[in-house]
Amino acid sequence: MDWSMLADPNILTVLVLQGLVRGAMYALMGIGLSLIFGILGVVNFAHGELFMLGSYVMYLVVGIFGMPFYLGIVAAAGVVFVCGVAIERGLVEQLRRRAGRDWISDSFVLTIGLAVVLQNLAHLAFGSRQYGVAELVAGSVPVGELEISLERLAIFGLACLAVLLLWAFMKFARTGRAIRAAAQNAEAAETLGIDVRNLFTVTFGLGAAFAGVAGALLISIYPASPTVGAEPLLKSFAVVVLGGLGNVSGAIAAGLLLGVLEAFTIFIAADGWQNVLTAYLVILVLLVRPAGLFVLGGKRA
Repeated sequence: MDWSMLADPNILTVLVLQGLVRGAMYALMGIGLSLIFGILGVVNFAHGELFMLGSYVMYLVVGIFGMPFYLGIVAAAGVVFVCGVAIERGLVEQLRRRAGRDWISDSFVLTIGLAVVLQNLAHLAFGSRQYGVAELVAGSVPVGELEISLERLAIFGLACLAVLLLWAFMKFARTGRAIRAAAQNAEAAETLGIDVRNLFTVTFGLGAAFAGVAGALLISIYPASPTVGAEPLLKSFAVVVLGGLGNVSGAIAAGLLLGVLEAFTIFIAADGWQNVLTAYLVILVLLVRPAGLFVLGGKRA
């Protein structure tokens, strides 16, 4: 390729914008995974299937019923939140109560089994066919001699809004402050009268909802299918490793960083090499800085 093209400010702007859109989706998935791990200590291998549920809800609301896309996003968040609450209360909590001190390791098997069950249920309900929405927002805006679609800008803006709402909830809402307290020390929070059991359920639901929102927003890029959550799941694990386990703010920063790096990798090399870059980057971080790039002095950034 002509490396001088990278000096073109128009191309640089488009690449950064595309990377931020891609990274915002990675961040949404990583936030959900980090929330669940940071509070419950559960590595949710069914997170990709929650992404899948969000994409199916989006397709039903927008593609079948013809409703505005923002209602599809709200519906996906609500439906997947309820599914997350049901999973935590019906499966994870029961395992926590009955499996004793080994319940964390048993939860790996539980969530892997849940992923298989959800995939097969999707096969039974919808078959293996892909269902998508051609375009959530029509049109594009010029960036110099190039153009970037309004849909990508809308996706980035809505992802930022979701993160902002989470920040406000964690900062100002009573339940959000209780979740932060439980993340620091669940036993101390329970001693102070905080209902940790309900916090676990709400947290799992919130983490699931973020995966559902990501699935809804990416319906035009990742059409709904039983296995659509596989790649987003791998990216979310990469984001969590890069940002630090259980580090929500680190997941946001890592997601955006990874998205921009992948956008430049696709432009410089070819589509597919971004996955190689992600794998090497994760391995490098695990070898050099296993706590994560955004964990400073043993504390979460």
